[in-house]
Amino acid sequence: MRIFLILVGLAVSLAAQSQTQEIYRWVDKNGQVHYSDQPGAANAERIILADPNAYESEATSPDYSSYGGGRDPEPARAAYESLSIVQPTPEQVFFGSDVTVTVVAELSGSLQPDHSVVFFVNGNRRQATGLSVELTGLPRGAHFLRATVLDGNGQTVISSQQITFHVRQASVQNPQSPVPARPQLTQPPPAPPPAPAPAGN
Repeated sequence: MRIFLILVGLAVSLAAQSQTQEIYRWVDKNGQVHYSDQPGAANAERIILADPNAYESEATSPDYSSYGGGRDPEPARAAYESLSIVQPTPEQVFFGSDVTVTVVAELSGSLQPDHSVVFFVNGNRRQATGLSVELTGLPRGAHFLRATVLDGNGQTVISSQQITFHVRQASVQNPQSPVPARPQLTQPPPAPPPAPAPAGN
């Protein structure tokens, strides 16, 4: 039993020594500061240092009580990676004064409930239905198109690159062709070969 108590005391002593270390600090008459594991003067100050190998966790668990019921906070919403116009294509040409241009945008990720998509045609805002809108009554000429996602406060979240499309007047000869059809040139039929001369009697 005595040996057991000695071993326990020795283990406790080693554990205490492994976690802390005592050193002494004092200043001599010349103002020089000294450190040692033994006091070198009567006014030596004992300092206890923690063993650098001893781990003391100072981190505490985050307090989620402000999020309600101690639950983890909701992860931040991911930003949209891209927004582009897939219809019409850049520099596409439409013919006719009564043409309807269907505009379609492509957005990476799902549109958030408080966000909306709008299109700007020549700087004029057109509200979209989802990710598309139909444009009518467009005059002839070039038109500039851009898509934008707005948040609940009307602030821009992401915008597409601007593209250009064109509306032109259909020609009379070919309504689907931007250039009037060139008239066909016809050649007169070749002259018949001359009749053979009659044979002599």
